[in-house]
Amino acid sequence: MDKKYSLSELKAMPTLLQAHTDDLKIETGNQRVWLSRMTVEDGMPYNNQVTVEVCANGKWNTVDTYQAQ
Repeated sequence: MDKKYSLSELKAMPTLLQAHTDDLKIETGNQRVWLSRMTVEDGMPYNNQVTVEVCANGKWNTVDTYQAQ
């Protein structure tokens, strides 16, 4: 994935699934983009962490994490 979504873009998207600590914002079948609801106060390295996963050989793998600004 080359595009890094901004915080305003991600917050404007509907939440497709609410997991324990993250909201699923994009799912294309082989890619997922999650926005964390956790903060530095919860122990995260930064607020608004985005996690990008790609499915390869039937397994979801994290390929990128970044702070949405």
